[in-house]
Amino acid sequence: MGMQSIVYVGPKEFKRDTVTGSRQIFPRLKPIEVKDECAAMLLRFDNVFIEQNHLKDFLAREAQREEAMAEEAAKNEALAKAEQVAMDMTVTISGETVDLSKMTGPKVATLVESLDLADLAPKGPQEAMPDYRKRVRDAIREMGESTE
Repeated sequence: MGMQSIVYVGPKEFKRDTVTGSRQIFPRLKPIEVKDECAAMLLRFDNVFIEQNHLKDFLAREAQREEAMAEEAAKNEALAKAEQVAMDMTVTISGETVDLSKMTGPKVATLVESLDLADLAPKGPQEAMPDYRKRVRDAIREMGESTE
């Protein structure tokens, strides 16, 4: 009877062998020598056990996968942040924060007039109120940046 080194690569910290009945404990990513018969049975579960000589390849693939997941998470976070900024309807006027999304159409029109935003076209009859609020928000923010 020969012996063979196999490695547990599953998600848990350790794995108890319940397949072959040996009840042997396999720590994650540590090679353990088992009998050839046990190794043959355990290696059928290729997502959980691998031969020791395939460990370097597995670790390289795992590192690439984790890197790709980290890049994807960073990309999703950046998109979420950009979306949050786009949806933010608050503006600062004379040191006071105003939420345009809570203002009615006439209040927004009064605000535009009080700020003397002459180059901002009035709300058209077919323009949706959220679109008008975004135009006003952008004009106020642009005005604030030019005065600073």
